[in-house]
Amino acid sequence: MYVVSYFTSADEALHLAYSHDGEEFRTVNDGRPVLRGTVGTGRLRDPFIGIGPDGLFHLLATDGWTSPCIVHATSADLLTWSDQRLIPVMAGVEGAHNAWAPEFFLDRATGLYHLIWSSVVESGSTAEGRNFEYVSQDHRIWHCTTEDFRTFSDPAVFFDPGHSVIDATVHALDDGGFLMAFKDERGTNDPATAHKDIHLTTFDSPGGPYTSPTGPVTSSLVEGPALFRRGDDWVVIFDHFIEGRYGAARSKDGVEWEAVSLALPPGMRHASVLETPLPASFPAP
Repeated sequence: MYVVSYFTSADEALHLAYSHDGEEFRTVNDGRPVLRGTVGTGRLRDPFIGIGPDGLFHLLATDGWTSPCIVHATSADLLTWSDQRLIPVMAGVEGAHNAWAPEFFLDRATGLYHLIWSSVVESGSTAEGRNFEYVSQDHRIWHCTTEDFRTFSDPAVFFDPGHSVIDATVHALDDGGFLMAFKDERGTNDPATAHKDIHLTTFDSPGGPYTSPTGPVTSSLVEGPALFRRGDDWVVIFDHFIEGRYGAARSKDGVEWEAVSLALPPGMRHASVLETPLPASFPAP
């Protein structure tokens, strides 16, 4: 089964949808949020759900536009969640302005979980007065590691191609390596911009070296990519954030991509896709 976690512009909270075939997604709770923010700014943006070392579902989410923390909670059934807490991933980094779009993945070689997110770090400046919603800032992908989601390593840069990038998402490959999609954040929020699109890279070990990025695999003015496998295909979905709709593409080899139509929830923003066995709390096929 596939579970999509997302927020909406009208309701910055955790929404869920599910699919048995990876094509038609149905909303949970009649499209209403299943969880609202209770810590920090009270916002749950860019929600990501993965399975942690305890076998529970772990939620990470962005705590507003300029928080140096990310939100964390756990659940056994995706519907009932633990108390939320803030993980101060960038709070100790001088000049850190934000921590966006957190996700995590397991490095099977070490048993460590890598949390990744996007941050602006400019020593001697603050986020105050900046228009993060509409004006691009100079982001890089950062990360830290954990074994138990209780203690975390110091943050460090994870991916820096020499220009602004956000919204990295990682999927394990069968050979032990990883495929990563990310947004080239250069350019402006204008259809004629040369960037603001999704690219791909691979790596064998977290932190690189990385293969030369391929792409773009989307048109411009998209963000929030999510990767999943559907049979023999790779599928990437992405947020046309200006147009208020979602797009998708599929590939046999991760190199050549073609557009594909999926039935996704209306109003969905910055979604992530979890491939998981069917929880008892969700309807059977």
